[in-house]
Amino acid sequence: MKRFYDSTLIEAYLKQTRFESAISSLREYLFVTQYKKGEFIATPLQKENLFQIIIRGTVNIYFIRDDGSLYSLANARKNDLLGEMEIFPHQLSNVYAEANDDVICLALSIEASKGALLENCQFLQAVCESLTQKMESITKLDAAPTSLKQRVLIYMKYKCSKGELKGLQQAAFHLNCSARQLQRILNQHEADGIVTKTGKGAYKLAISSLRKGDILSIN
Repeated sequence: MKRFYDSTLIEAYLKQTRFESAISSLREYLFVTQYKKGEFIATPLQKENLFQIIIRGTVNIYFIRDDGSLYSLANARKNDLLGEMEIFPHQLSNVYAEANDDVICLALSIEASKGALLENCQFLQAVCESLTQKMESITKLDAAPTSLKQRVLIYMKYKCSKGELKGLQQAAFHLNCSARQLQRILNQHEADGIVTKTGKGAYKLAISSLRKGDILSIN
């Protein structure tokens, strides 16, 4: 992710969004963010929470359960909002936002601008509208069809520290399978060069840059 603070650039992008009137008073907090295809725009464990308005590109937003099941929430595009939930206190979620292509956003740090955000009624109305639309989508969700072979990789990438699975029994419990099934799948992934064995009952993703789409294409 790259950040740009050039005021001319910020003004140009501000005029391209339908939220110009709602955030014009927040100019002092605004900057531009740029993401490459496959880069994460938001994750549950990010250090800094950003509120962002998509100016260009598309973003895949999805939810991952502890058993590796994946639910696609939305494909966000120009004028869609990211980071609304982070404005309000809540527990860590399992929601990820990933750039489908090169993405440009107008952004601001929630921590630095929170007081101004909560005092801006027009801004809060836009946030409520966006959250309502996302809630409507969530009520219609079905899990993306994933095999156990795919769920193992999703679990390793998103639920294991640094992509390393340690302890077959515990992982098998989360994945709702037997340790024997899990071992067989890990052996297959190791033979394919996707994971490497690092110790007894321990495996690490050998391809750390695997994206959601790459994982779902693995049969």
